[in-house]
Amino acid sequence: MKKIILDVDPGIDDSLAILLAAKSDLNIVGITVASGNVEVNQGSINAIKALEIAGRDIPVYKGAELPLVRDYVDATDTHGPDGLSGMNYKVKGKANDGAIDFILDTIKENPNEVTICALGPLTNLALAIEKDIETMRKVGRIVVMGGAAKIHGNCSPVAEYNFWVDPHAAKRFFKANLPNVTVAGLDVTYDILFSPNMREMVKQFGGEVAQYVYDITQFYVDFHWEQERTLGCIINDPLLVSYLIDESIMKAYPCNIDVETEDLCIGESVVGFDVPSDFDGDYPINAKMCMEVDKVKFFDVFFKTIFPEHVADYELMKKKGYILK
Repeated sequence: MKKIILDVDPGIDDSLAILLAAKSDLNIVGITVASGNVEVNQGSINAIKALEIAGRDIPVYKGAELPLVRDYVDATDTHGPDGLSGMNYKVKGKANDGAIDFILDTIKENPNEVTICALGPLTNLALAIEKDIETMRKVGRIVVMGGAAKIHGNCSPVAEYNFWVDPHAAKRFFKANLPNVTVAGLDVTYDILFSPNMREMVKQFGGEVAQYVYDITQFYVDFHWEQERTLGCIINDPLLVSYLIDESIMKAYPCNIDVETEDLCIGESVVGFDVPSDFDGDYPINAKMCMEVDKVKFFDVFFKTIFPEHVADYELMKKKGYILK
């Protein structure tokens, strides 16, 4: 079974993604953390908490503390002061240092057999590319949550947060032209709304896992209401994990992706589909961009994997039209 590394910045939706991955049959061999939604030390605690809730013992490695160039701007305004709605969880486990070396060593030991699921800023991957690009070219696959192709950003008119917080890392990543890169950005994740009815259903499930999911999403729900007058919250990152479980959830198209690093458009993902071969410039196909998503399939994977003992309840809620109308 292919080995999977989750590269994260937990964060509410990252924590849900870790929970989903840890409760699935995916072969998660390690979790690497970079500063993003919260700084790397708090993010590592949050990653360990998600694993403890899932009942899994998977090593967590701390990576980049700061973006490559620009000043660090966290997203605690979106995720809460600790990244998990202010729950301030204590954990039993401890994170290791050395995320970059862990990524490179895992690829060296398993050439063309490692999948990296990158759900935060691409700082760790950019540093790995800088340190040993030849090893990074032996990665089997990379799936990335970030960017936007045809819609507005979520932290500026044009930029999605993961690329905006470290645009130089994102640019370095795509310029490396690594093999088998698939990106899912806001074009598809905006469809993944964890609605008030879904959240109440989870609360009614009861138990430690359900309470955790309910509690950590509270700040996110409040933020979405204040900023967008959205009821519920968009849970971006679990979509990428679900895609590794069932690729039919999304449809991706070949493209060239570059990222702006300066001024008004900092962090913008410039996505070109069907770029003519004689276009003035160097625009190779360096990724596939997901542009279509089946949200019903996603939530089927999400709920049935995290709450297998409540599959009948979930199906009944669908049948009654309380969720996923």
